Amino acid sequence: MNYQNSIRILSHGPLDTKIRQQLRRKKTLGFPGGTALWLAASKFALVLVFIAFCINLWLNFAITRGEQQIQSIEAARHQLNEDQIVLLAQRANLMSEKQVLKRAGEELALFVPGEKQVFKLR
Repeated sequence: MNYQNSIRILSHGPLDTKIRQQLRRKKTLGFPGGTALWLAASKFALVLVFIAFCINLWLNFAITRGEQQIQSIEAARHQLNEDQIVLLAQRANLMSEKQVLKRAGEELALFVPGEKQVFKLR
């Protein structure tokens, strides 16, 4: 009996690797639903954030423009109030009896008769 060749070393050749199943490790932080779902959801959330940012910019612009219009209208109203005060003072000055007599004498040659003046009535 020959005992020297009784130990055989078995090795798998390169052709046997297709048959062997590869083991997959479980991920500790896996996303439920798969990465494609979360990628689509993140794109959608990014679009929503962008749209919300654009709406926020537009609203801020509209509010700022409205505030500027309100300030210009208030400034114009204050100017009109000041003009009205000046015009009322001028009107009160022109409506005074002294001013009426002065203007009537200058423009129409009408004067208040004095004590020595004679009225002729027809």
